[in-house]
Amino acid sequence: MHSFLLVAIALATPFDSVVRVRLDSVRDVRIMASLSDDMWSHGIYAGNAEYLVTPDQRRALDATKLEYCVMIDDVQALVEAEGTRLANPPEGGIADTEWFSDFKNLAAINAHLDALVASRPDIASTFIVGQSLEGRPIRGIRVSALPAGTTAPAVLFNATQHAREWGAAMTGMYLADRLVETAATDPRVQALLSKVEIFVIPVVNVDGYSFTWADTANRLWRKNRRDNGDGSFGVDPNRNWGYQWGGAGASTNPSSETYRGTAAFSEPETIAMRDVFVLHPNIVATIDFHSYSQLVLSPWAYTLEICPDAALLQSLGDSMKAAIASETGAEFVAGPVGSTLYLASGGSVDWTYGSRGALSWTIEVRDRGTYGFLMPPEEILLSGRENLAAAMTLAEAIAQTALISLPVPAPTGLVPDQTTLMSVTIRELVVGAVSQRALISRVAGGSWSSDPLVPVSGDTHAATIPAVHCGDAVDFYVEVTLASGSAIRYPTDAPSTFLTATATSLTIVAEYNFEVASSGWMYGVGGDTATGGAWIRGDPIATTAQSEDDHTPGTATQCAFTGQGTVGGAAGNADVDNGITTLQSPILGTMVTGAHLRYWFWYTNNLGGSPNLDEFVVQVSGDGIVWTTATTVQSSATLWREADITLNGLLAVGSAIRVRFIARDLGAGSLVEAAIDDVKIVNIGCPAVIGDINGDGLVNGFDLTILLSQWGGAGSGDLNGDQIVGGADLAFLLSNW
Repeated sequence: MHSFLLVAIALATPFDSVVRVRLDSVRDVRIMASLSDDMWSHGIYAGNAEYLVTPDQRRALDATKLEYCVMIDDVQALVEAEGTRLANPPEGGIADTEWFSDFKNLAAINAHLDALVASRPDIASTFIVGQSLEGRPIRGIRVSALPAGTTAPAVLFNATQHAREWGAAMTGMYLADRLVETAATDPRVQALLSKVEIFVIPVVNVDGYSFTWADTANRLWRKNRRDNGDGSFGVDPNRNWGYQWGGAGASTNPSSETYRGTAAFSEPETIAMRDVFVLHPNIVATIDFHSYSQLVLSPWAYTLEICPDAALLQSLGDSMKAAIASETGAEFVAGPVGSTLYLASGGSVDWTYGSRGALSWTIEVRDRGTYGFLMPPEEILLSGRENLAAAMTLAEAIAQTALISLPVPAPTGLVPDQTTLMSVTIRELVVGAVSQRALISRVAGGSWSSDPLVPVSGDTHAATIPAVHCGDAVDFYVEVTLASGSAIRYPTDAPSTFLTATATSLTIVAEYNFEVASSGWMYGVGGDTATGGAWIRGDPIATTAQSEDDHTPGTATQCAFTGQGTVGGAAGNADVDNGITTLQSPILGTMVTGAHLRYWFWYTNNLGGSPNLDEFVVQVSGDGIVWTTATTVQSSATLWREADITLNGLLAVGSAIRVRFIARDLGAGSLVEAAIDDVKIVNIGCPAVIGDINGDGLVNGFDLTILLSQWGGAGSGDLNGDQIVGGADLAFLLSNW
């Protein structure tokens, strides 16, 4: 593999440091786990992870030859500087938000909650979530214009399950502060509070949080303060929840930072949080705020499997991510915990979704490692603003009382003259929230018509897209009428925007699934430069970057892929190295108008020292000499994806169709894997109907009228090509009437 982009400092300092380590294999991960139990980053992101290391651990890290860079050279110096600053606050503050000019201890947080309630007792009230292990009250604030005990949907925002994550605590407080303080002046907040109940619990781990404030030596404490009886202290609250407790990513070692406890809900803090949901069954959505990494994470965390509401959770997560970017420009990543970061069982995000059915996320607030848990005070308001934008986006979606999503993407192509079923998920957040569900459609730009959705099971409904002739398009959207009389739609701004599908016929010209060897396919061509990971055909062995299986359904096992690894081997041992490798096809067909190239592909390039810098290139050629780039893939994904490329404009009609797939390792330290399966050439379009003179897809009286008007002369009624419209043409027309 290649050298790390960021050069490690060879000589360890006498201070605890935070290092960003490049991890290319399971072996690398295990080495780091043996050196440091304190991973600061929330998982391995883009092939790197950040760890707190002591001077001895850093010397041991140097001996391993793992490549790393130093993010924070002297952690204690930053901690002590923070302590000095907090002990000597400057005069004045930030206008209207001076409370957020710096971090606040638990007493100050509780006092501010009381002040917010005193300022608006009509909409705000505090409540006791429960008692901590050391007897401290865990406090929250309720904000809503609705009466207590309402059946309207509720949203819970909680923070600081991990004691050292001060940025999360201040973010939670900012949400509470702005909801209360702007309720009288901001129409958006007013409208929201009239429809939903909001709970904010800024500090869940009150004992641990207080411990981090007691002395600078305690500043980086993560867990609660459980005496484990063996000289160690603390259970990780976010490994102690009851859904899939005790699985991957949770330690049985009481000294570990991710110690799961002796049993699910063994800790009073997690018991108290569980009981919030029991007491308030109307909580239908929740965000658990943590620090740091800039992530919007959804279930599942305990497994890589897709959860039932994955499409809805991803859609809302993407909306929150977009709201954050719109507010401050910060870039967050949205996706499931397990596949985006790492496996972690016993977390709140899985319990709230898996056991209670709430739509759940974990948001990791800023930054991405420059400061880590030692966020400077200048970042507090930025974090608050962007996460308030995310919270408002979610709460306003919940206020609709129902949500629409498509578990699979809407079709864009239809079979001519056949109706098409589309699956629609309609999630009622309040019983009886929905009165009607319909697909609104129009054919060829005509008038809109409505057809009811048919219940299938649970939240799933079937929508019927009407049958149309080949070449015709159907525009459509989903409309749900609420019990209140208002409507919500998918897409949200329909009918200004809508979905469209066109009826076309499809003829398969050529297809190849790599199950049998073909001498026509070339696994490497002249000009390839890769020193490893060349294309081969076979049954792939999985790594963290490469698929375990081919794509073809059924008993098929073979595909084309870049480099074969060994069982349990490192991902970097068989990836593409030091150049390009090419998979080239034989002639797959003849180019006609409407020809498409379709294939399934697997591509990862987000691991190693320079993630996302390489590209996967697909080219086509009509003569095997001149190659034209059809598409370039930069996005990485550990799953099979289908591509559909229109060849019109890329190849001349009548030319041969050849294709090649090029995997490239051009970025220093990158880890690249690719695979190809189920390659097809298909012709898509509407075959001409003899006698359809006016082109409406039918042969009828309109066409007869045109033909008769041209009788004896030339024109479009000349169906047999003899340059005169006559009896032979009439016979053609009538035979296709």
